[in-house]
Amino acid sequence: MKQAATLALAGLAGFALGAGAIHGLHAQAHKTAPAYAIAEIEVTDPTAYQGYLKKAIDSLEPYHARIIVRSKPDAKEGPAPQGNVVITRFDSLADAEKWYGTPPYKELIAERQKAAKGRFYIVEGIPE
Repeated sequence: MKQAATLALAGLAGFALGAGAIHGLHAQAHKTAPAYAIAEIEVTDPTAYQGYLKKAIDSLEPYHARIIVRSKPDAKEGPAPQGNVVITRFDSLADAEKWYGTPPYKELIAERQKAAKGRFYIVEGIPE
């Protein structure tokens, strides 16, 4: 009888551990990767750029995005960008693409391009 109870408890423990591991793997497989909008900006019209910047920052709010870097780079290899690097974090690539391609930010692109020159790209990060 003791042996049967021990086997039953061991079976239940194994089942619980297995179910927990499967749940963990399932949750891990469904994590979305963050995305980053990266801009290398050389401001050519500071007054116009300040007007753009306020509106651009406000446009991030519905996407729960946040600026995580805004500074001059310390180049270690190759030429440094002329100006600042700005990195904005989004929860997903879909959020970053939607923010960039829809109002209000879509209308701000021309405003940014008149006030600054540089490069702008979006990259997908590694799931956290």
